[in-house]
Amino acid sequence: MKKTKVTATLLSMTMVGAMLAGCASNNEGADSNTNGSANGTNNAAGTNNAGASSEPTEKTKISFWKWIPTEGQMPELEAAFEKENPDIDLEVTHVGESGAYFQKLSAGLAGGEGPDVIAMQVGANANQYKEFLEPLAPFAEQEWGSDWKSNFLDVALEQAAYSGDDFRVLPGGMTATPVIMYNATMFQKHGLQVPKTLDELNNVIKVLKEKEPGNIAGVGIGAKDGWTDRDVFMGIVNEIAPGKVYEAQEGKLAWTDPGIVEALKVWGDLFKNGVFSEGSMGQSPYPNVNDNFTKGKLGMFSIGTWHLSGLTKVAHDQMVKDKVITEDTHWGMFPFPPLSGGEQNMVATVDIAWGMNAESKHKEAVWKFIKFMAAGEGQKLWTNTLQVLPSQKGVEVTAEMAGDTEKESLKTVSEFMSSHISGARELKYPELQNGLFDALQAVALGGKTPEKAAEDLEAISKTVQR
Repeated sequence: MKKTKVTATLLSMTMVGAMLAGCASNNEGADSNTNGSANGTNNAAGTNNAGASSEPTEKTKISFWKWIPTEGQMPELEAAFEKENPDIDLEVTHVGESGAYFQKLSAGLAGGEGPDVIAMQVGANANQYKEFLEPLAPFAEQEWGSDWKSNFLDVALEQAAYSGDDFRVLPGGMTATPVIMYNATMFQKHGLQVPKTLDELNNVIKVLKEKEPGNIAGVGIGAKDGWTDRDVFMGIVNEIAPGKVYEAQEGKLAWTDPGIVEALKVWGDLFKNGVFSEGSMGQSPYPNVNDNFTKGKLGMFSIGTWHLSGLTKVAHDQMVKDKVITEDTHWGMFPFPPLSGGEQNMVATVDIAWGMNAESKHKEAVWKFIKFMAAGEGQKLWTNTLQVLPSQKGVEVTAEMAGDTEKESLKTVSEFMSSHISGARELKYPELQNGLFDALQAVALGGKTPEKAAEDLEAISKTVQR
């Protein structure tokens, strides 16, 4: 059966140790930060007998595993949801970064012990897990009527539909890449301006290398993780050959197209020519590069718009309180400069998308949480942290920023996103996305030529069932 095949695929992705260690069931495994987890136990069959109305009603427990919202953002969301739904107890497990999360999710779903609420990404990941996800279109239509799609931005809904018109996921927020986060205090110290071209970026790198000899030269990127490589490459390929990567994804164009090959070459040159920091291929964005940037050992960090959350006043003040940074430390963000004479752009994706475990025994309660986060109070609260930007129409971001540079960065990035989004961050098909990760890392390391990497991607493309 099809589902058996998918289960086997997920099992093969998961280390045996991870499968055996602590993969929580729907009613177990909430972390120590979970609020209200002791407020009653789950009893699916429990009903009060006539005349027993004085007995307290037991709450419905639903489990939620996540990598985001962050541990700092989740308590407010959890409290707001449980206030709005006092009959539901949301049990939250923060797994770690996305790699650890999807490994745990694979093991849990394969063993029939996955969470009720499934945090997901659109594209390849949602397609990989779609057999385990309940179609959400019927819930949405019942909740909001036949015009329910008008709740969401078109680009968000389009990506949520990658896994089918029955909508196995609904959008929860948008992020865009590539952007560069920079140490504005360090830039000001050396009289540096935000670079608008590759030559200007190289000049900034040169100045910081000379003036900050104890620091790491170049733009930090956690190239050990394939998704960070993809995020930069998708901007490059859409600058050099707009739209062609999406045609290749659908098998309508060969991956050996000269525009795609040229983009692979430009990607490799970023490492060869020292734009990206030495040793980047051995580092992950979290914690390695992020920690180096936060500690002032690195002047620039290639990442995504979710780091706008670190530019808010509340984040700045907390880091000062925790002695991570000093009061006068300020950060900024700018779109990655054009690299080959084309149009500067960013790519965007729904990040995060919300799914419902098809095996959940509490689907009504799960839907209430998805509704809350996709098009309710949760959407407003979470997007105002700037971890994600709104995917629901009409949501205004009112976050207080840490200073003038941070305010200008939010304005710049928001305006850029409104007019310079060239396509999606994610590829639809797992085989191609994983193949692209491998190809980009091989080119960056010099193990493959751009031409050979493109040939390998084309070979993978011919095996994809679309």
